[in-house]
Amino acid sequence: MSHVVKALLIALFALSSLAASAQSSGTAGNEGYNLPELGDASSSQFSLEQEHQLGRVWLKAFRSQVTTVSDPLMQDYIENLTYQLARHSQLSDKRLELVIVDSPELNAFAVPGGVVGVNNGLLTYAENEAQLAGVLSHELAHLSQRHFARSLDKQKAGNLSMMAGLLAGIVLAATTGSDAGMAAIATGQAAAMQSQLRFSREHEQEADRIGMQTLAKAGMDPGGIPSMFEIMNRRLRFNSNKPPEFLLTHPLTDSRISDSENRARQFPRGVYTDSLNFQLMKKRAELSLASNKRDLLNQWQHALEKAPSDANTYGVVIALMANDKWEEADRKLAPLLADDPSRIAYVVAKANILAGQKTYDESAELLRKHLNLNPGNNPLTMTLADVLQRAGRPHEAEELLIDHSKRRPEDPALWYQLAELHGLSGNILGVHMARAEYFMLRGYLDSAEKQLHYAWPLTETNNVARHRVRQRLKDLQELRETLKKF
Repeated sequence: MSHVVKALLIALFALSSLAASAQSSGTAGNEGYNLPELGDASSSQFSLEQEHQLGRVWLKAFRSQVTTVSDPLMQDYIENLTYQLARHSQLSDKRLELVIVDSPELNAFAVPGGVVGVNNGLLTYAENEAQLAGVLSHELAHLSQRHFARSLDKQKAGNLSMMAGLLAGIVLAATTGSDAGMAAIATGQAAAMQSQLRFSREHEQEADRIGMQTLAKAGMDPGGIPSMFEIMNRRLRFNSNKPPEFLLTHPLTDSRISDSENRARQFPRGVYTDSLNFQLMKKRAELSLASNKRDLLNQWQHALEKAPSDANTYGVVIALMANDKWEEADRKLAPLLADDPSRIAYVVAKANILAGQKTYDESAELLRKHLNLNPGNNPLTMTLADVLQRAGRPHEAEELLIDHSKRRPEDPALWYQLAELHGLSGNILGVHMARAEYFMLRGYLDSAEKQLHYAWPLTETNNVARHRVRQRLKDLQELRETLKKF
């Protein structure tokens, strides 16, 4: 682990008054890390823009330590849901960045600066979209009400002095790579550990109340919040030794559950239908976390026989695909696609089945047809790039993702795939540039800088590329300067 990342993670933990754990799934080569929720840092020390910058720095460090989910369908769904809620929330700064953590734990968190994190395990516990949306709206409420800042206002000046020392430690570790910064951080760590690591009861109830208002304004069931609490409470009763990660920083009491139920009943009654897209993404999350996909396929086939539904059928389809049973998957998908030919999840499934059967041209044609109807759609675009790459047409895929990167410049998965495509196309300059973007987003600033230096001599006859390399080197330096300001 680099000094930069290590220093950031330790210092951000010490700065936090509320820690939201997010663990990797424990896959080979990825140990679990408990990283902090930074909370809302908009006190007198931080302007809104500084808060935004600090949140993005935190996200880069965070990505370097956890396994994240790069499923474009799941990403698209949670992004759209979060943006929908944000439009109806009290957030004044709606610049949001989403990260999905590959972990079976029930958890979500929000970091000042608009960073929203969700474990894919949360989808497996939520029974309907209102429950998932309830957790997200609750987190957005913590941000909009600036609960971290309000907590800081109650702290004594000594804690603020400690904060200044911690931030100075980040600078030393980030710019010199020495242990001096780590020592500076350590001096304040013990005091920080004494602080309260959880939201106050008042802040929790306020976030519940405002979260319900957000749900109601968005046309969703405010009862999603208390019903999700019931799920957490059941999990707590059945496994008292390991409560849901969410409850480590969002303490749940009987009075809070009762209060949320009473508040939910005060909203006008409505008839709410669940989202099919939620149910489909729930299946994707369950499949991604399954240790044995063959056993899951058998389980889902039995469930489909007992309770036929579109979501259960889709689950069997994607489980068949995960087990390379392409023809059977195609037969199961056919009625879903016939009834709902425009649903992106079904189109992507069909395209992947065709690619699995090595009928790449037909798969690409299907995706291009739907991209004409949904220009810039991320799941369709990323699937088409993958199909074209598998078809031995890297130049087409490269051109597609170069254009797409202008729409999603903060997507690490996109830059990773684009670097691969540049390599297959023989574009060595492009390889280094895409890798630099990927490493910057993942918090590996030294690696990003190396890639830009590798790219520099290749731009001798390309003024546009040379200007871009020079600009990105400047951006890297500014990022380091940002650390100094904090």
